[in-house]
Amino acid sequence: MTIGSNLSLRITAILLGGFVLLQMLIWVVMALPSRGDDQRPYNLPLPTEARTMVDTLEAAPPARRASLVTMFNGSLYTVRILREPPPAPATQREGLDRLRIDYAAALPGRDIGLTGRRPLLGRMAGTRPWTSRFFAPITLTVPMRGGDLLVVDSRPSMVVRAYLRQRAFLGAVGGLLVLGVLALAVRQTTRPLVRLSAGVRRFTSDLDTPDLPVAGSREMRDLSAAFNEMKARIGGLMAERTRMLAGIAHDMRTYLTRLRLRAEFIDDSEQRAKASADLDEMAELLDDTLLLAKRDGRATPQPQRIDLATELAAIAALRVDMGDAVTLGAIPSDLAIEATPISLRRMLANLIDNGVRHGGHVSIEASADDQTVTISVADDGPGVPPETLERLGEPFGRLDPSRNRETGGAGLGLAIVRALADREGAAIRFANQPKGGFVATATFPRDNPNVSRSTRSSKVRAG
Repeated sequence: MTIGSNLSLRITAILLGGFVLLQMLIWVVMALPSRGDDQRPYNLPLPTEARTMVDTLEAAPPARRASLVTMFNGSLYTVRILREPPPAPATQREGLDRLRIDYAAALPGRDIGLTGRRPLLGRMAGTRPWTSRFFAPITLTVPMRGGDLLVVDSRPSMVVRAYLRQRAFLGAVGGLLVLGVLALAVRQTTRPLVRLSAGVRRFTSDLDTPDLPVAGSREMRDLSAAFNEMKARIGGLMAERTRMLAGIAHDMRTYLTRLRLRAEFIDDSEQRAKASADLDEMAELLDDTLLLAKRDGRATPQPQRIDLATELAAIAALRVDMGDAVTLGAIPSDLAIEATPISLRRMLANLIDNGVRHGGHVSIEASADDQTVTISVADDGPGVPPETLERLGEPFGRLDPSRNRETGGAGLGLAIVRALADREGAAIRFANQPKGGFVATATFPRDNPNVSRSTRSSKVRAG
C-alpha cells in the first residue's frame, strides 16, 4: 500500500509535511539577521565584554583563572583558557574581517584570531555572515599576558548542549505522540469513506446489500443518504424489470402451450416438427432471458465445496449419454473450488452447448496453481473473428453470420455464462485456439492451495 493510494495516509502525510515546513520556517526566521546582530554577531560576546574578560583574567592569579572562566560561560558560547592555539580547521574568512576589526579595536595590541568552519548553507547561499550563526561554530582567540590564550567558541557549553539534547528528545517523543493522535483522528474521520467504498463495492454484486449507516460529517451523511436512495431506486427498477419479464414469460408460455397444441393438428409431419422446434426454442429463450434478469445484481446462493474431478466426470458422462461428443481430459485429483453447484453446471452446460453447436467435438480440462483453478471448454470449430471476441458475452450479442452459418441462437448462452461467472467471483475468457477452434476458460479462486497435485486421467468419449 502506497501513501498515494490511501486517503488516511495521504492526509496524515500532508499534516506531517505542514508540521515539518512550519518547523523549518521557524528555524529560518530564527537564523535571519536581526537588529541585535550588529551588537552581538555570531552569538559571541561583545568586543567590550571580551575586553572585560581579558582584563579580569589577567588581573587574577593564574591559579584562579580556571574558576573565573566558568563565570564567563554564556548560554550560547563557551570560554576556555589554553596554552596552545586550538587546531585550525578549514575556515571561512569571508564576512569575519569586520568582526575582527571590532575586536581588535577593543583589544589593541593583540593578535586577534577569528576562524570558523564554512557551513553547507554558507556554500549554497553565498558568504553572508549570518549563515554561520546556526550552522557552524565561530572561534575567537585572544592572547593574554603570561602566554595563555582566551578561547571563546560560539557554541553552548556541555551542560547547555545536554539540556538541549534532552529537550530535543522530549520534543521528538511529543511530536510522535501528536502525529499518532493525528493519524487516529484522520482514520476516524475517513472511516465513513471506507464504509462508503465497501458499500459501493458490495452493491456492484448484490443489490440486496444493507443500507449504509448515515453517520459522520454533514457531507458524509448527505452522501450516504443519497447513495442509499440511489440503491433503493436501482433495486426497485431491477425488481420491476424482473417482475415484468416474469409476467411476460408467464403469458408467453400460455400462448406457447396453445400453439403447441395447434401444431399437433398440422398434417405435414416435417412442418409439424419444425413448428415444435421453433416453439421449444422460444421457450428456451424465455427461460434464458428470465434467468439472466434474475441473476443480474442479485446475491448468489451459498457456495459449496465442489470436487471438480467428480463433478466434471458426471457432466461429461451425462452429455455423452445425450449423444454429444465430449471428452474429459486430465483432472487433478482432489481439486476443489468454492462455488454454487447449480451455477457451475449451468455455466458448463451453456459452454458445452455452444461448443457442440459450433464445433461438434468438445473437450473439458482443468488445471490449477497455488492461487487459482482454471476450467477450459474447447471445441474444434472454425473459431470466431478476432475482432468479435470482445463482444462475446454481451446479452443478445449473437455473431452474424454464426460461426458455421447453419446454426444460430438468441445470443444469451455466453451472456449467462459471464453473468454466472461474475456472481461466483470467477474470471471468464474467450479466445481462439492456435490450431483452430474456440476455447472458453473460467478461472476460480482456489479454496485450498495445499491440495494434492497428483492427477488422474478420465476419458469419456461419445460412442
